[in-house]
Amino acid sequence: MDSTFFYWLAFVSYSIIVIGIGFYIWLKKRREKIQEETESFWSAGKSLSGWSSGLSISASMMSISWSAVYGVQLFYWYGIGAAWLLIIPWLMTMGGFFLFTPLFRKFQAFSQPELLAKKFGPKIRSLISIPVIFVFIVWGGAEIYAAGITIAPFLNISAPLTMFLLSLVIAIYTYTGGFQAVVSTDKIQFALVALFITILAVVGYSAVSSSNHSLNLIEISSSAPKLKNNFSVFLSPGLALIIFTFIAYLPGWLIETDIWIRLQASKNNREARKGIIIASANSFIFVGIFPMVIGLTALILYPAVGGEIPAKLQDGALIFQNLMTDYAPMWLNVLLGIGLIAAAMSTVDTCGNVVALSLSYDILEPALKKKISRKNIKNMASWISVFSIFVAFVYALFTDSLWDVFYLSSGILTTAVFIPVISVFLPNTKKIQVILSIIFGFIGTLIFYFLESRGLLSAIEPGFIASTQLGYILYGFILSILGFVIGKFIR
Repeated sequence: MDSTFFYWLAFVSYSIIVIGIGFYIWLKKRREKIQEETESFWSAGKSLSGWSSGLSISASMMSISWSAVYGVQLFYWYGIGAAWLLIIPWLMTMGGFFLFTPLFRKFQAFSQPELLAKKFGPKIRSLISIPVIFVFIVWGGAEIYAAGITIAPFLNISAPLTMFLLSLVIAIYTYTGGFQAVVSTDKIQFALVALFITILAVVGYSAVSSSNHSLNLIEISSSAPKLKNNFSVFLSPGLALIIFTFIAYLPGWLIETDIWIRLQASKNNREARKGIIIASANSFIFVGIFPMVIGLTALILYPAVGGEIPAKLQDGALIFQNLMTDYAPMWLNVLLGIGLIAAAMSTVDTCGNVVALSLSYDILEPALKKKISRKNIKNMASWISVFSIFVAFVYALFTDSLWDVFYLSSGILTTAVFIPVISVFLPNTKKIQVILSIIFGFIGTLIFYFLESRGLLSAIEPGFIASTQLGYILYGFILSILGFVIGKFIR
C-alpha cells in the first residue's frame, strides 16, 4: 500500500483527537452550565499547575520552526557555536522569568496591554497591542510555513494546501476550547514532539556511526559552511552576530507574551516558577542538545562542498525531511510525521491565542463592553481566535526565510514592547513617554528593516554591523529609548 495513505491516516487521526479535546471542553462547560467570562476563556481560570504551564511553554518552543528547522539549520551552518544564536539566549530568558515571576504576577494583569492600562490609562492598551499582534502573527505564520514545506511531501499535496489544512484543524479546537484547549493539547503535543526529536537524533547518530565517521564535535564543526574563519568553533558565528542576537532576543523574550500569559494563568508563584524550571530543562534537551546532534550529523551525511550546501537541503531547511526519507523505515516515518504535525500545532495555537487575546481582550472588549452582552463578547472572542489563525496562514503564504522572521519579530518585542512593559515598574514614568517609546520603536524598526534588507544602509554602516544585517534592531531600540527620553520633557 502506498505510504501516502499511512501519512494521511496519521494526519486525520491526530486531527480528530485534538478537535475532540476542544469539543470535550466545550461540552463539559455546557453540561455544567458554566457561563464563562472572557478572561476565563483566555486564562483557563488561572488554575494551571506547574506541570501544565511548563509543558505548554515547552511545546510552544519545541516547534517545527524553532527546533526542527531553524535550530537544526543553525547547527548545520555554524557547528557547536550556533548555541549562542538560540538555546543560550533562551535559557538566559528562562532564568530571567524565574527570577521575576513574583514581580510579574504582583499586578494581577493577565495581558501586558492590561498591565499598562492599569498604570497609564485605558487608551494605551490598544496602542501596545499593535506590535504584540504583529509579532505573533509573524511567529504563527513562520510555524505554518515551516510545517507546510516539511509535511507536504509526505502527504503528496502542495505546501499551501498543507498549511491550510493545519490552520483549519487548529482553528476548530481553539474556537471550541479556548486557552484551556491550547494548554490541554500542548501536553499531548509535547510528548509527541519530544519523541519525534529524540528519534531523529538517534536516526542521525546511527547513520553516522554505521559509516565509521569521526563523531568529534570540534572536528565536525570545523566543516560548517558559515563558520567565521577568524573565530574558533565555539564562537563560529562571530562576535558581532552573537552580540546583536543578544540585543535582539534577550529584552524582548524576557517580556514574551505567551510565557507571561502562562505565568498569570498559574495557580500561584510556586507553580509558575515550577513551570519555568520544567520548560528550561525541556528546552535544554529538545531545543539545544538534540537539534545540535541532528545538525552536526547532517554535516557528515550531507556535507557542504566548498561552502555550498546541497540543493536538496534548501539551505538546511529540509534536513529533517531528508533524514526521514533517507534513513528511517516507513513505519517510523509515519510516527515521525505525527510528531511533525504536533510540533506545528503546538506553536501555531499558542501564537493564534496571543493574537486573539490582544485583538479581543485588549482592543475590542474594552470598547464594546457596555454596548453588547457578555455572551456576545464571549462569542466574539471565539471567532477572533479563528480569525487570528487564518491571518497567520495568509502571512505564511508569503514567507520564505525563517532567519528574517525570527530576528524581526523578536526585535519588535525588544524595540517596541520591552521598555513600555518595564516602565510600569519604574517610578515617575509619564504616559507620553510610553506612547512615544512604542511609536518610535515600532515604526523605526520597520523602516530600518526595509532599508537594511535592501542594502541601503551597508555603505554607511560600520563593517561589523553591516555583516550581521541586524543593525535595524539596534537603531529601533535606540529610537525607542529616545522616544522615552523625549517624553520626559513634554508637559
